[in-house]
Amino acid sequence: MPLIEQYQAQKQKNDYKQNTVKDIKLQLQQTKKVLNQLRINILETNFKNSNEEILFFKYTKPSIYADFIVLSNQLNFQINKPNTTDNILKNYVLKELKKLENRKRKNKDFYKYYKQNSSYLDHVYFVRENKQLEMFDSYLFIHLDTDFYTSHDTLAAEVIAYKKLTDYYKKEIQEIENSEGVLTKRDKKTSAKVFEWTTNKTDLVELIYSLKITGAINYGNISTKEMVEIFSMFFNIEIPNFYKTFSEIKNRSKERTKFLDKLASSLQEKLNIDDGN
Repeated sequence: MPLIEQYQAQKQKNDYKQNTVKDIKLQLQQTKKVLNQLRINILETNFKNSNEEILFFKYTKPSIYADFIVLSNQLNFQINKPNTTDNILKNYVLKELKKLENRKRKNKDFYKYYKQNSSYLDHVYFVRENKQLEMFDSYLFIHLDTDFYTSHDTLAAEVIAYKKLTDYYKKEIQEIENSEGVLTKRDKKTSAKVFEWTTNKTDLVELIYSLKITGAINYGNISTKEMVEIFSMFFNIEIPNFYKTFSEIKNRSKERTKFLDKLASSLQEKLNIDDGN
């Protein structure tokens, strides 16, 4: 089929591109166009027999729809991944891997059927007249004519996408770990230094909340918990129950921003001294 051949040729070119949000969006748009054109072709042309129909819905469509699943997940990952410490980012990627594993576990019987290239239920899974037997819920929503899917062709695509997405997330983890190693070697002398927070923990919590509220870090697109973890690692200090500490700050009868006021006063005094006042 010329349409499939053109798509595969374009896909090979895309493999050499950077995995940026812009590139992923363009590839996703191309994949949607091919799926839509396939839908039109199928509606306009009848299959010669059930074997031809099974071949299309078991292999041809799932191979392309798998790309749709992979690209959609990659786009979602790139847009929503936290811009924070390597440790938090690594945990985020691990959670995405866990979602894939849960999905596979939920449909393990069909995964096994498809991966072993079994065929004894093909007439049930990949023939459109049996689509009322659909027993799975796709986590990706797409508007398609009912004549363009069977009960399990989308799940077949998920089986194909599973390996690609697993490799993608594992590569992300490897890059994070490599960057950690490079940083350790490059900044060995610097990392040996100890940065100590030499006032009390309540002052640090007051500072963290002020930075969060003003949007001074990541324009505010970072949780207070993440900020506490970052400052804790940087100063090698434990900040237990920071929510309670913040409540205590709010309940102060006077000087509610005591540490921030002290910072402003000290800076003002320094400026005055430098000005000769």
